[in-house]
Amino acid sequence: MKNSSFFECIECGFQGPKYYGRCPQCQAWNSLVESAPMEEEESPESLGSQSPQKINAIDPQEIQRLLTGMDEFDRVLGGGIVTHSVILIGGEPGVGKSTLLLEVAAVLSEKGKKVLYYSGEESAVQIKLRAERLSIHSDNIFLFTIGTLEDLQRHVKELKPDFLIVDSIQTITSRKTQSLGGSVSSLRLITAAIIELAKKNGITVFIIGHITKEGQLAGPKTLEHMVDAVLYFQGEMQTDIRLLRAEKNRFGPMNEIGIFQMTEKGLTSVNDPSQVLIQNRQSRLPGTAIFPAMNGLRPLLIEIQALVSESPFAGNPRRIAIGFDNYRLSMLLSIIEKKLKLPFYKSDVFLNVTGGMIIREPAADLAVCSALISSYKNISADPNAVVMGEVGLTGEIRPISFLETRLKEAIRQGFSTFCLPAAQNQMTNNNDLSVFFIENLLDFFQHMKK
Repeated sequence: MKNSSFFECIECGFQGPKYYGRCPQCQAWNSLVESAPMEEEESPESLGSQSPQKINAIDPQEIQRLLTGMDEFDRVLGGGIVTHSVILIGGEPGVGKSTLLLEVAAVLSEKGKKVLYYSGEESAVQIKLRAERLSIHSDNIFLFTIGTLEDLQRHVKELKPDFLIVDSIQTITSRKTQSLGGSVSSLRLITAAIIELAKKNGITVFIIGHITKEGQLAGPKTLEHMVDAVLYFQGEMQTDIRLLRAEKNRFGPMNEIGIFQMTEKGLTSVNDPSQVLIQNRQSRLPGTAIFPAMNGLRPLLIEIQALVSESPFAGNPRRIAIGFDNYRLSMLLSIIEKKLKLPFYKSDVFLNVTGGMIIREPAADLAVCSALISSYKNISADPNAVVMGEVGLTGEIRPISFLETRLKEAIRQGFSTFCLPAAQNQMTNNNDLSVFFIENLLDFFQHMKK
């Protein structure tokens, strides 16, 4: 009996014998596509010795890293590229992933490394035009466009490159499967083959994965557990600032952020990110607060903005947060209402973290409360003040981590007034600073009114 085709969800990977208008597993509409089973083949060659080893007999070697010279890129990777690793870079189409990796390829080629650049979306002429715009001229970059997995494997064996760039993983198909390119099963098969190719040949691989709003192609979430590092390249198309964020890194810190600026000549590292993020802040206006957020091991000064206005929807005000957890915003509003008797239930509340940044740490609670209260009471903010502290459910201000690191960055940027948790009053001994130690939310409100 011949193997019959099946239907697979491109969102979650669910497989079924027949078509469903709505996926039974993830409830996505019109996401099932017909796929054919993979052809049976002989088991692949082993990657080398499979004999178990005693852990004490293994010779520990220092992790070899290669510095590209792009400071922000090296920072996000934990201090440079770890050789023989597989790195996934995800992001929406058009954000600049191809530009970033073409610049990385140029830097690596200047160091004498051979780079094979595969593109399934652009022709070699189109890539050459981008390289001309970026002033990239190298004999160590080899282009291969629009081919299959088997073609890519053959070229790697022939060229023996030091680095392989795959742009993008959704565009590669394989003769071993008739599944739709970009489907979950196809992505898993091709990514596993590329990882095996990297480990066998001792090369470092960069994989680009698209995230589309329509969900027509499976995103890189499916592949995160297979690779060594996952980086997300983000940015608003209307601005020239781009963020490279580490979501997973086996060889470096998590949640590290690199900041780039898109120019006519490509991407350049931003040497002083805090200055860029707060350079357009509106001084002394109500509804603003400055908070030093920790991104990996580096503090960045970020402006938090709040707008509180009378709600036209009686009994159902809006609560919208951009860059901050919406549930935590609701919790902080409830604490303010309970402890300060401010009727936020009558008002619409909008909270925004400027610069496209995302804050996930509770140390920003007091800064968020400061912006909310400032907007509601129309109290002008101190332009030289930095606010930080975790707010508990009883209204107490709890201590935070990395306080000294945050203070040093704020002082370096010229800030001299600080509102800090009272439990950490022994950590600041600088007489040139104006420091207010806050025990609870009521104390902070009294301080704001002065």
